[in-house]
Amino acid sequence: MQNILVILDKPKHEQIALERALELAQKSGAKLKLVSFVYEPVVSIPMLSGSILNITDQIQKERGQWLDALQEEYSLPEGSSAEVIWHHDIPSWTLEYLADNQVDLVVKTAQKQFGRGGFGSIDWRLIESLPTPLWLAVNTHWIKRDRIVAALDPAVDNALHVELNQRALKLGEQFGKLLDADLEAVACVPAPGEIKDLDKFREQAGALLQAVDKVIADSGVACKQTHFVTGKPAAEVNRVVDRNKARMILVGRGVRKGPKGFLLGNTAERILGRANTDILIVP
Repeated sequence: MQNILVILDKPKHEQIALERALELAQKSGAKLKLVSFVYEPVVSIPMLSGSILNITDQIQKERGQWLDALQEEYSLPEGSSAEVIWHHDIPSWTLEYLADNQVDLVVKTAQKQFGRGGFGSIDWRLIESLPTPLWLAVNTHWIKRDRIVAALDPAVDNALHVELNQRALKLGEQFGKLLDADLEAVACVPAPGEIKDLDKFREQAGALLQAVDKVIADSGVACKQTHFVTGKPAAEVNRVVDRNKARMILVGRGVRKGPKGFLLGNTAERILGRANTDILIVP
C-alpha cells in the first residue's frame, strides 16, 4: 500500500478518518493525501456578484489556516500532502481524482445518520461507485479486540461470487497483517426458522459450509475462525461482528457483469446499513 486518500472531517469534528489513515500509514509506509472540502452554494446563484463572491476566498483561506494547524498537530508521513478543495460534490471529485492518480485506499469518516441504512447520501454514493477499496470509519471506543471479519457470500456455486469472496479475503489478510489483527470470516444463509430445523436443510447446510471452507482454502488466506450462521444476513452478520467486538467488517460490493456489475447488492446494502463498526468496501 503506497497512497491513501483521506477525506477529512470538518474542523469542528473529531478527525477519525485521519487517525485511521495515520495508523495504517505508519505500518505500511504509505503516503497520505489529505483533502478538506469547502463550498458555499450561494456563489453559484445567477446574478449574484460583487462583494458576496469574496466569501469564496475568505472561506478557503480560513480552511487553509486550519489545515496548516492540523498538519502541525499530526505528524504526517514523509511525502504526504494536504489541500483545500472547493467543490460542491465530494463523490464526483473523488472519482475524477482516482481516475488521474494512483490511490490504493480511500478513507473517510462515516456520515452516520437516520434514514436510508444509517449512512448519509455521500457515503452511499462512494460505496456504490468507487473503483478503489473504501474505508468508512466510525467512533468505536467499545472495541476490545483487534479482529477483522470478512462477510462472505454463501453462493459459492457462482464463479463471480467466489472471486469476490476471495478478493475480500485477500484484502482482509492484507489489512490484518498491517493492523496486527486476526482475520475471521462469516457466511450467512438467509433461511427462516421453519426451514433451518429440517434435517434435509441441516445436511445441505453442512455441505455448504464445506464449500465455503474450500473457497477460503483456495484463496490461500488463513482465517482464525469461520462463522456459519442462518437467518437474516443483516442481523446475523452484524451480530457476529458485534459479539466479537471486531474493529472492521469487509463487504464485497458487486458481482454482476455488464453495466450493472458495480451495483451494490441488496444483501450487502442491508449488512452495511446495520453495521456498528468500521466498514471496508471491496470493489
